[in-house]
Amino acid sequence: MFTEKPPVLVEVRFPNMGTAPDWYLCEDENDLVPILDRLGSGVEIHLRSVWDLRGAAEPVVLRK
Repeated sequence: MFTEKPPVLVEVRFPNMGTAPDWYLCEDENDLVPILDRLGSGVEIHLRSVWDLRGAAEPVVLRK
């Protein structure tokens, strides 16, 4: 996704925690690494190219 359609919108969700999601805009993988490093367990990370926000492409979902 980072090589074909950057930038990538990253939404960090905190299920069952009553906390609003955090949003980040990453140009490449190097921008994503520090975000992932500071997250605890139980979070969901949704990745989507800004070029596909209205498209039918599903986001990539990671769980930590």
